[in-house]
Amino acid sequence: MKNICQIIVFIILFTFLSCKKDVNPYSTKYSKAKFTVSLKCDAAFVYIDSLMNINSSGNIYSIHTVNFYISNFKMKRDDDSIFSSSQIIYIDPFLSSKNTFYLDSIPVGNYTEVMYTIGIDSNHNIDYGLTATLDNLNMAWPTAMGGGYHFLKMEGHYLDSLNINQGYAIHIGKNENLILVKNYQLLQQRNDTHEYSMIFNINEVFTNPYNYNLNIENNYTMSDSVAMLKIKNNIKDAFHVFQNK
Repeated sequence: MKNICQIIVFIILFTFLSCKKDVNPYSTKYSKAKFTVSLKCDAAFVYIDSLMNINSSGNIYSIHTVNFYISNFKMKRDDDSIFSSSQIIYIDPFLSSKNTFYLDSIPVGNYTEVMYTIGIDSNHNIDYGLTATLDNLNMAWPTAMGGGYHFLKMEGHYLDSLNINQGYAIHIGKNENLILVKNYQLLQQRNDTHEYSMIFNINEVFTNPYNYNLNIENNYTMSDSVAMLKIKNNIKDAFHVFQNK
């Protein structure tokens, strides 16, 4: 009799568990995303190769080159699950062929946070750690200075305190200067391809938390670890993501 009761209990439990509804509100469908990167100078248009951009220190400056890597891209869904991508993406905002990147196999749902790094993880940030494309070779960090790659290059000219045209080169590299960016923004991923804008506010390179005045600070950062640290902390707030559709 005892064995019969145990069998009945087992059958009831098995039936209950088998019929239990899935509490996950999302299906297993996947979606895609297209990100297009562009520049802003606060709320203003960015002038390329023209001394018409002004930062918080009053420096009048131009932009000739902006190149950087995006990696370790993650999206946090409202159920706390994480989508992550292992891509290392080279970006040139001035070239339509190199200012976009795509992510696929993103589980559908509402995402509340986007996280990514400007730069390359330490496993790849070594000499020839990336495929030897022309872009990657041009981003190489000198072996004598530690090797690996530039995380970001931003170059142009500015007018100094005597109104003389001077050059600047904001170069960020080395593992300790990997830049973590977090954007808290509702992104709605459905069962199709969505388009997003990633805005890089170049004026943030020169402010918040540090006012980086090109007339006072080093206008060539590559061999200046203190200057790179200041720029790293400023750039944390320089990127934002917005959903277009």
